[in-house]
Amino acid sequence: MDLIKEMIIQARKFEGETETEGQNRSPFIDKINLWMPLAELGDPYCMTGICYTLDLLEEQLSIQFDLPKHPGAVDFYDRTKAKYKTNLFETGSLVFWTFKTGHHGHVSIVLGKPDENGNFPAFEFNVVVGNEAGVFETVRNINGDDDLNFYGILNISSAWKYK
Repeated sequence: MDLIKEMIIQARKFEGETETEGQNRSPFIDKINLWMPLAELGDPYCMTGICYTLDLLEEQLSIQFDLPKHPGAVDFYDRTKAKYKTNLFETGSLVFWTFKTGHHGHVSIVLGKPDENGNFPAFEFNVVVGNEAGVFETVRNINGDDDLNFYGILNISSAWKYK
């Protein structure tokens, strides 16, 4: 089983979902925020979207992830076992960022290796592309950008077992 491929396929099923009911709100976003313990309606949903995706994979593939379930990206990363942390930007890895304005964070799914300038394709929940906020493919840089600092990477390809 190619778990990384399955995760990306599952996440992409939500591609194009947008915030139709105000900031961080839509029928889909409300559904996943109500599903996630500790999240509330209108909360950021970058990590919640990924946790929801992993939960669906657990059900579909009869597996269990050895990962926390937390709506905060930085808290999720900090609570994850050290053995899943890496320095490699590999397809399917989760890259965590902190906002330069505070310790809250963001998360991206790596879709491909970085190019010579450090740019790599990513998939994200709760991102703005053009004038649209929602779930989209983006391009990130390994060094971060004007808003985000690099925080860490998780390799989830070994963070699961069969039930």
